[in-house]
Amino acid sequence: MPAADSAGCRPRKGTQVAIVVLVLWLGAAVAGLTLLRAGGSARRRAAASVPAASVPAGTIAGGTVAGGTVAGGTVAAEPAAARIGALPLTAEGKPPRGPHVRVTSPPGEHPFLEFCHPALAITGIACWLMFVLVHYRPFAWTAVGIFLVTMAVGLSWLAASRRSATNASAATWKFPPRLVMVHGMVVTLAIALTILTAISAST
Repeated sequence: MPAADSAGCRPRKGTQVAIVVLVLWLGAAVAGLTLLRAGGSARRRAAASVPAASVPAGTIAGGTVAGGTVAGGTVAAEPAAARIGALPLTAEGKPPRGPHVRVTSPPGEHPFLEFCHPALAITGIACWLMFVLVHYRPFAWTAVGIFLVTMAVGLSWLAASRRSATNASAATWKFPPRLVMVHGMVVTLAIALTILTAISAST
C-alpha cells in the first residue's frame, strides 16, 4: 500500500465522496443540457421573428423579374445574355488574386464559447471519472483545473449573451434565469466538493 501512495494512487480513501461529486457533475451536465435546449429554442424563435430582408431589385416588386415583366400573373422572362470570357491576367501574366473573405459570426452568436463550454465540461467529467476508478491524484487536479476554466467560459458566454440581448435584431441565446440559477448552484457545490476531495486525496 505505501508503494501505491508514493505513486499517487489511493484506491480506497475518499472513494464515496468522489462518487458523490461525480453524481453532482452529472446532475450539472443534465441541467446544462436543459439550459442549452431552452436557450436554443429562444434563439430560434428570435431568429424566426426577425423580418426578412428587403426584396432586391429585379424580383417581383413593382414589375420586373430577371429582365422580364409581370403581366396578368405571368412572367415574360427575357433570355439572359450569354457571358463568355476569362479573367484578365495581370502584368506578370498571372491570374488576379481572389478576394479575401473575412468570416464573422452573426450578431448574438459566439461559436468559440458555445463549443468550448460543453467540450471542456465533458473532458472534466471524464478526468474525474478516471479519478473515481483509479484514484490517481493527478486526474483529480486536472479535473479541478478543467472545471474552473469551464466555469469561466460559461460565465463569459452568459455575459456575452446578455449583452447581445440588448440588440433586438440579434438572434441570441436567451437562457431562463431560473435554469441559470439551478445550473450555477449545482456547479458551485460540485466545484467546492471537487476541490475538497482533491485536497483530501493529496494528504
